[in-house]
Amino acid sequence: MDAKQTHKAHRVHKSGASAKKKLQANNRKNAEKNNPKAFAMQSGQKADRMARRKAELNEKKYHVPMADRTPTIPPPIVVAIVGPSQCGKTTLIKSLVRRYTKHTLSEIRGPVTVVSGKHQRLTFMECANDISAMTDMAKVADLVILAIDASFGFEMETFEFLNLLQTHGMPKVMGVLTHMDGFKDNKSLKVAKKNFKHRFWTEVYDGAKLFYLSGVENGRYLDREILNLSRFISVVKLRPLAWRSSHPYMLADRVQDLTDPEVLERNPKANRTVALYGYLRGTHMKGRDRMHIPGAGDYQIDQAETLPDPCPIPDKERKRLDERHKLIYAPMSEVNGVMYDKDAVYIDVKKPQHEEKAEEGEGEKMLSELQKVNAITERLASQQFNLFSGAQPVTAESIRRPAVFSEEAGGSESESEDEDGASGGDDGSSAGESEDESSDEDEEPAPVDYRAQRIAARAAEDSAIGVGAEDDEDDDDDDILCRVDASSGSEDSDAGSDSSDNEIERLAPIHTGTKRVNLMDLVYGSASASASKPKAKGGADDSADNVKSLAFTDDLDIRELYRHFITNPDESGDEEGNSGATAGYGEDATGDFVDLEAESGGSDDSEAGSEGSGAGSAAGDSDSDSESENEGEESEAELPEENKFGLSSEKMKKLKNKFDKIYDAEADDGEKKDFYQQQKEELQSYVDNTRNEMAELADINYRWSGEYVKVVIKDMPHEFMQGFNPAMPVVVGGISNEEGLSLISLRIKRHRWYPKILKTGDPIVISVGWRRFQTIPTYFMNDRIKNRMLKYTPEHMHCSAAIYGPYIQPGTGFCAYFLKRMHSFGIAGTGTVLENSQSIDIVKKLKLTGYPDKIHKNTAYIKKMFNSPLEVAKFEGASVKTVSGIRGQVKKAAGNAGMFRATFEDKIKISDIVFLRALHTIPIKKFYNPITSLLSITYMRSIAEIRRSKNMAVPNKQDSHYKPITRVAKHFNPLVVPKSLQAELPFKSRPKIIKTDNTSRAVVMDEHDKKVSDLIGKINLLYKDKSKKKREKDTKQRSEYKLKRQAEEAEADSRRKKKRKTFFRKEGQHQRGGKSGGSRD
Repeated sequence: MDAKQTHKAHRVHKSGASAKKKLQANNRKNAEKNNPKAFAMQSGQKADRMARRKAELNEKKYHVPMADRTPTIPPPIVVAIVGPSQCGKTTLIKSLVRRYTKHTLSEIRGPVTVVSGKHQRLTFMECANDISAMTDMAKVADLVILAIDASFGFEMETFEFLNLLQTHGMPKVMGVLTHMDGFKDNKSLKVAKKNFKHRFWTEVYDGAKLFYLSGVENGRYLDREILNLSRFISVVKLRPLAWRSSHPYMLADRVQDLTDPEVLERNPKANRTVALYGYLRGTHMKGRDRMHIPGAGDYQIDQAETLPDPCPIPDKERKRLDERHKLIYAPMSEVNGVMYDKDAVYIDVKKPQHEEKAEEGEGEKMLSELQKVNAITERLASQQFNLFSGAQPVTAESIRRPAVFSEEAGGSESESEDEDGASGGDDGSSAGESEDESSDEDEEPAPVDYRAQRIAARAAEDSAIGVGAEDDEDDDDDDILCRVDASSGSEDSDAGSDSSDNEIERLAPIHTGTKRVNLMDLVYGSASASASKPKAKGGADDSADNVKSLAFTDDLDIRELYRHFITNPDESGDEEGNSGATAGYGEDATGDFVDLEAESGGSDDSEAGSEGSGAGSAAGDSDSDSESENEGEESEAELPEENKFGLSSEKMKKLKNKFDKIYDAEADDGEKKDFYQQQKEELQSYVDNTRNEMAELADINYRWSGEYVKVVIKDMPHEFMQGFNPAMPVVVGGISNEEGLSLISLRIKRHRWYPKILKTGDPIVISVGWRRFQTIPTYFMNDRIKNRMLKYTPEHMHCSAAIYGPYIQPGTGFCAYFLKRMHSFGIAGTGTVLENSQSIDIVKKLKLTGYPDKIHKNTAYIKKMFNSPLEVAKFEGASVKTVSGIRGQVKKAAGNAGMFRATFEDKIKISDIVFLRALHTIPIKKFYNPITSLLSITYMRSIAEIRRSKNMAVPNKQDSHYKPITRVAKHFNPLVVPKSLQAELPFKSRPKIIKTDNTSRAVVMDEHDKKVSDLIGKINLLYKDKSKKKREKDTKQRSEYKLKRQAEEAEADSRRKKKRKTFFRKEGQHQRGGKSGGSRD
């Protein structure tokens, strides 16, 4: 398997169907190129339409440019798995975690962070089927995966969460169809996929990704389907959201109770001190910021500190992630036998079956020994353990550091600590002794060298563990090593310098093996490794010399120390230069300053400086020697590194950036950028400049986005820890300028799927920003003159609402819902914030009625409209109107019963009804109740809920009932004109009386007339009788004819049916190829 694997070369088909198909494809592809005239636009109008269409498509791609404030090392992407119960959310997370980390989680509790690539991490969080959990996850999720049960279909929880996303900032959304194995027929499966896809596109957007998971094997979805899903997750592009970019927030993946146990024993319900851990997102966080925890309330941060990243991105560029870089961090879930609970940490050290017989390592033995003991005192008194394989055992007496009172020991310790960079007081000597004796370099050295032993111990640990010298060592570990070595050294203090020789001989077998020790790496880290490379030209040294070089005694001359650390000490041929370098150990052979403690970022600059100095020394100029002496005197006041131009590295870097900027500007003059590209570049340059300026302010006590932060909050109610549920997300959001309470004007619309209209005065939950609170809205409509109150929201249009709550940025989206679900769809309304104001005037129509009591021409006294003279005084000058349309005005009060005097434009009648139309200002109810879902929930109920709970009927007022309107017609008397007035009227206008004789005269007939009249009467009688008989006969005939026709039609229908039946039976037999059979009537 060591030989390189070879693959068979691909053989291209030169003949056959595949070759012809490829040749035809090439011909079609090159047809336009070979004959451009044939593909030219034949019509100018068509060319114009195509150009317009192309421009429209390009314009659709544009969006408002936003500054991307993502840090250099971004925090993990929050991936929310959302869906109803029993739809496969947990199985999906387990499959994805298995795909990324090769770990199988037994239980999903809380956030799970994994390393998904060389530059990407993902935090999976399962969203509980609760409106509060869905609201909080919609505010922090960067990518949402909607799990849909294909065997059941879309459920209301899915649509509710989509509406929550639309109001709080729409992230990327993907869909996953589960339970696809329930479809046995491929045709029905294809139709179901098509229907789900189009419905999903309707709710999200056209082209949204929808994945299909066919089945479950071994408790996970199929690897190929999960691989396809993970590839799309890894390449997803996230658009920055304005609210999240301007607010610091974190999703807590670990919660710890730091309350003193003694306090809890005295009072179990005392307020707690809680530590929340998580990745900081958004913008930076200050030390004492005010934060809001949705479901818990507002708190002030007591302490915020940055911790090492528990799930870091691989530090080097790699083509692929190895198994050891596939990290997972899930504190609330059991991963590798470690699980963090709210008040404890559980460690399971059980071995797998195939490792039960394996030999335990030193670390496992030490951990098992530590777990066997019962108390701390017993462990310190009776147990001992080895930090390293060849070191002395550590006991309780050796850990305790002995006090050294001798002046010689104090002086040696102070000198050693001054060289190492630590304070002298930590080594047991007093502050006064360390200050006095550290300056004296001629003091007698101590018999024990702590510094050399610590360096040797660090090298031994590196060789034992196999980690490079660049790994960082904690100060606590160094302190422990000092204490251990100090105890052993104090016991053997009589031996003098022989102890150090024994240490060298004991450590020799460790370092003379395969690993070669680099002293620069051990002392100053890997940063100076590049500077120490020329040192290896002299060849390999003896292994014993390497071991002896680890232990320096305190009486070592400074010149010898300089020879150990100087770069290329023997290259210069001038003896004076060597002597000058030996005398002034801060300079090298050419006079340049050597930075022995250069950091990793300056290794390249140090190499450049050394090369420049070497070139200067090779020139052999006599002036350079004299100048080097002068520069050596001023080396402490100048920058540590210089180049051949005499400028510092920072100055050279600025000049280089300026040159690159000018050169790039000249090179880009030929490229013309449109307005959109210019705006994007300006925004990005603004963000980059801000990031560079903030990077220089490293001493500010800020917590930056992307860091893993520990936030300590005091005075947290005890319900937070007692009822802590890892399935509920704990979000910590910044509210620097959103603490005060005021009146807020909203634009709201009832959701079209919510079955009931919203009523003024019913308490409702508003989710806006980080907060969720209950308030009492007052709905109104603005008609450009006044804000008119609405008792109910309109059916299919927007209206305004006034609520009382904390300050919120105008333009922020919100959603409204009722805390207790009363219908199948929970989202009651959505909208945006208009403004924050201290007063909003909302008026209500007020209609007062009164009746005339006394009437004097155009003046009347109105009663039953007011109850007191004070009410009349408030409405003086108001306009009134009667039913008949006569207008008037309120004047003054008359009497104490609320009667007032009013004047009208005409005389009114006693039967008139007088109306007064006014507008009454409605006070807005100032009610703000934060929803503490993570604590104990207390909320206000509506009047309808209270009546339902107590089985109370709705009050029935008789005056509120509609009654039938009965209008009595009035009979007016005839108009009577006086005779005196008639005389003055013209003749035309005078009433005229015409007398007529309506009496009829009697007619007397003679005998002839009587006979004629009798004959005519008899003839009329005969005609009537004959006509009656004829009508009866015709009616009888028509009825008989009708019955006859009905019988004939029935017989004809039966014949037609029989004939049709026979025809189609024969035709069917003919089509089937059979013989026509007999009738089956």
